[in-house]
Amino acid sequence: MALFSRTPEEVAAKAAAAAEAKARQDAARFAASPAGQARTAREEGAQLFQISIDLESTSARSSLGTAAVQRRSNDHTQILNEVVAEGWKFEAISTTFIPTTTTTTERWYTNGTREATAGVVLATYVFSAAAR
Repeated sequence: MALFSRTPEEVAAKAAAAAEAKARQDAARFAASPAGQARTAREEGAQLFQISIDLESTSARSSLGTAAVQRRSNDHTQILNEVVAEGWKFEAISTTFIPTTTTTTERWYTNGTREATAGVVLATYVFSAAAR
């Protein structure tokens, strides 16, 4: 037997430890997700559940005479379906724009300025406990 070889028991123990670590990591990831939070709230007997997620983010750029805004939207359909599958009924949504930066450019050849604002549109979803 070579000096650095392992016994079948050691190999099996290492594989079992790796599988257990992966299971713990997957459980922690689920618990931190909206569906995991919904499950925890349901188990604790909550009647309402609320989550806030970025619905859209914008980036803005202002240069001489122009202002450009780029948008990136997020689709929450899968997240909402996962929360409903945990025993919640969708009730309402509210959105809020949260500005993060504003860029202003003075126009030297005419009067006035150009402004471009970047930020995040935050969606807050409210669910009620569905009948079991």
